[in-house]
Amino acid sequence: MLKFCLYRSRFLIAPLAAVLQFAVPPSGSVAAVNQPFLPLLDMTVARLHIARQVALSKWDSHKPVEDLPREADVIRAASEEARALGLPAELAMRFFADQIEANKLVQYGLIAQWHRAGRAPDDKRVDLTTDVRPKLDRLQQGIIQALVDTKSLRAQPDCNTQLARATQEYIASHALDPLYAMAMDRALARVCLDHFPSM
Repeated sequence: MLKFCLYRSRFLIAPLAAVLQFAVPPSGSVAAVNQPFLPLLDMTVARLHIARQVALSKWDSHKPVEDLPREADVIRAASEEARALGLPAELAMRFFADQIEANKLVQYGLIAQWHRAGRAPDDKRVDLTTDVRPKLDRLQQGIIQALVDTKSLRAQPDCNTQLARATQEYIASHALDPLYAMAMDRALARVCLDHFPSM
């Protein structure tokens, strides 16, 4: 079985576990999920749940969902971290571009719901710079490591089938809202290496 190397790092496990606990709803059926993909699925969904906090901040500030300079910074940092771990920079850039698009999908969907309701929820607001971005940075590190750990799995001919089944099981076991389920599919659209024939 593939091992998730972050669990071996005493420097990353505590802060990353805190992010996952904060962002991913608990489930009693996690054992049913395809285990090799589980860390990647967990962190993808954690990232999507953080999108709610980002959307609330942008609702309050009336700022647009799209933030191209910030998106470019995220993709550039991901490519540098990936290269340091032996992961092709192009793969990391495309993967995190998909993650960003999925995150924006959630934000647009939530903001549209709030406009229809005439108000946003009364959730506690958090600061994007001091609270949200450090969580996203830790998730980015974990996701890159998970991509490294699943390289052989992602190169298999039936990777797309395995990933689709694992994602469906995850969606069902965590009772994900349809908006998040759709965004999850968008975030993982180019995980399998058949999208990167030169790699």
